[in-house]
Amino acid sequence: MDDDPNCFTPADDGLHTPSDNYYETETFWFSFFVPDRALGAWLYASVKHNAGGTAGGCWIWDATGSAPWDIPFYEQFAHLKAPSQPSPGVLAFPTGMTVQVREPATSYRLGYDDRNRCRVDLRFDALEPPVPLRRGAPPYPKASHYDQTGHVTGHLLLDGERVEVDCYAMRDRSWGPRTERGYRRVGYTWAASPGLSLLTYTSPEAHQGGTVPERVHSGYVRRDGKLAQIVEGRRTVHRDPEQGWITGVDLEVVDEHGRATVGRAEGTSRMILPGGTTVCINTSLRWTVDGRTLHGEDQDVWPIDEWRLRRRGSVA
Repeated sequence: MDDDPNCFTPADDGLHTPSDNYYETETFWFSFFVPDRALGAWLYASVKHNAGGTAGGCWIWDATGSAPWDIPFYEQFAHLKAPSQPSPGVLAFPTGMTVQVREPATSYRLGYDDRNRCRVDLRFDALEPPVPLRRGAPPYPKASHYDQTGHVTGHLLLDGERVEVDCYAMRDRSWGPRTERGYRRVGYTWAASPGLSLLTYTSPEAHQGGTVPERVHSGYVRRDGKLAQIVEGRRTVHRDPEQGWITGVDLEVVDEHGRATVGRAEGTSRMILPGGTTVCINTSLRWTVDGRTLHGEDQDVWPIDEWRLRRRGSVA
């Protein structure tokens, strides 16, 4: 892994010079959660250099609801102005999100301020270097994409309540062309703790009837101080018979060092996040891996028309 020629560099913490592709896009995503409250959250910004502008926002959910209008906080912008750089190593997005580089590729100060209900003040400290998604692998075959887990500490203020945050969570960073059409289903499943990071990508197909294992085509495992790409594996999901969303995950993977990792997770809360032509049903997970309890998420991404059929019972 250390010899990967596509390693993340300090310059990759900042904005990139875009190609002439109209759909050139780069994204900044950080997750965090409070397990005792089944509370999850994302900070996200998407910058379209050539089209102009910034999208994204902040989403906070718990077990009281899942639709955008039912979760504790939902703010999603589609076309704001470009981000600014008020000082070296700091990006300020017009959504209210800020990212300050404390140590390149390793440590960040995160903020969010909606000027009304929600303020976030966090620190992300990495547990491993940013890990590249294999070139050509879905869902971003033409973009550079890196994933990284870290220790997230700090607090958020929501409607006057201070909520302390101390968790192990995932971030990702990407840049390259990204359109809003042509997306297929994606399964993005992760878990994180001081001693273990786990990420899997799957490309589920529509199956008629029953629970069908999905092949894990990309991802990585960090355990025993060693980071390795996954070479084979399968993910089996369990779904609510009425709502269709994921309630549990069974996972078996083997990495390039020959190590097998087996885990089982149950869903604790979720949010439904609609996009232009897709919908992501993001489920907070409580994992059991090797007898240890971990936390993480499953991003279950569907083209909206396929999700419509799933909800009607035509797709398993």
